[in-house]
Amino acid sequence: MARFNPKSFAQPDLLKKVQVRNLLELLIPYQPFFEEKGFSFPSDGVEEINYLKLAGILAQPDENMESSLVEALHVIGNIGTDENFDELLDIARRNTVDTGDGEATAIDLATRIWLAVPEALVRMERAELFHRRKKFESFRAKNPKEVAPAESLPRDFTELEQDLDGWFESRKRGVGCKVIRKDSPGEVRFLIQHGQPCKREPSRKGAQSTCTFFRPEKTDVVIYDLVNNEFRINTSTLGELRLYVQKFGKHLFGDEEKFVYTAKYTLDPLREQGPAALCCRDVPGIEWVRLQEIEYSWPNAFNLAEKYSADDVFQSLAALNRSIDLKAEILKAVFSVKLEGEKKPRSVSIRPRNTAAYGRGEKAVIIETWLRARGFILIGMAARA
Repeated sequence: MARFNPKSFAQPDLLKKVQVRNLLELLIPYQPFFEEKGFSFPSDGVEEINYLKLAGILAQPDENMESSLVEALHVIGNIGTDENFDELLDIARRNTVDTGDGEATAIDLATRIWLAVPEALVRMERAELFHRRKKFESFRAKNPKEVAPAESLPRDFTELEQDLDGWFESRKRGVGCKVIRKDSPGEVRFLIQHGQPCKREPSRKGAQSTCTFFRPEKTDVVIYDLVNNEFRINTSTLGELRLYVQKFGKHLFGDEEKFVYTAKYTLDPLREQGPAALCCRDVPGIEWVRLQEIEYSWPNAFNLAEKYSADDVFQSLAALNRSIDLKAEILKAVFSVKLEGEKKPRSVSIRPRNTAAYGRGEKAVIIETWLRARGFILIGMAARA
């Protein structure tokens, strides 16, 4: 069964935001399921929908709810938000989707798009995954001066997908890999959808104990940073990491070895400068930065390691009349970064040599600018929006 957060659609007030004709068109193909649960569809345009009953059914999905309905509710609920209204309208117009009258809401647009071209809405949801990804490994160009403009990169990924498919199939991950490109200011993002090793899970069908066999799907992210001429990759295995560096280098740039593994991040400024390494007055968009966690070790002392966590590590150490040991090797640091206009500070985790974890998107440029300004990033140039 597809992923489904019942809270998204299991609210009468949310269901009422969908125009009646759109809601009924979405649900009528599954009329037998809803009627079995005691929900009656309106027989004419006068009878009102029992939103409370409908929400109750959606709040308790079971194995009889068809996976296509689950996926529809999941995607529409995730994407049909006010923040996405303009992009949804653009997608609808590009695909000549009937958006109805001028009273359509974001969730109406998402519903209409799903009914006409569901794959367009799925692609948009996949793209949204990028903003939720945090941990990326970085690879710099072997020749930093050879920068490929975005318009020179291919948009047909047939050969790349076939090459990736060969690797995935040889490692029992199935076939059908799909690469999706999305251009953004200063970078080109690629989403790679592919299968994972099959799973067999105990499951229930009514009162009967059974087993479900399926192949999970996964989406990885590859980013080509045009400003700093580097690759940033989010995936879960070392094999996939190497695969993307080689195959994207080959099919996008004609060189499997275009991008190489080299140190990007260092935490030496914390040891060398202390609290001064957190200065942010020269970086517009940041209110303050605090060190919330630090982990370091002494390689010559049988790898003895220490880890400190606090609201403000530097202030806590000062209260104990201590400081970061100058002879220690810093393994990891977690910063709390308060951006202007945001209620909650963002967590930024750095682990030398190449791993950083923090929220992506437009505001990430501000964080990277600060990291470069303070010397935590060793390569490239100051990022620009």
